[in-house]
Amino acid sequence: MKPLAGMILLLAATISAGHAATKDPQLPDREMLKIMELLRQMDMIKQMEMLQDMQRLENDGAPPKTTAPPTPGKKKETVK
Repeated sequence: MKPLAGMILLLAATISAGHAATKDPQLPDREMLKIMELLRQMDMIKQMEMLQDMQRLENDGAPPKTTAPPTPGKKKETVK
């Protein structure tokens, strides 16, 4: 009985391996490709926002830049 069970097991393994080797992998369809592109863009936007946040944090910790005080403009005279 054992040799028969071994032969059946070997036959089943051979058939399943042959079937798996001949099966074509599915190619992604257009919708899947669009979703993948959207996810890439979202990831890129997230990275850009993170870099901007990092720059903002670095600038907040830095001493303020010296700027010239605003010059006063001409004052309008009020008629009394």
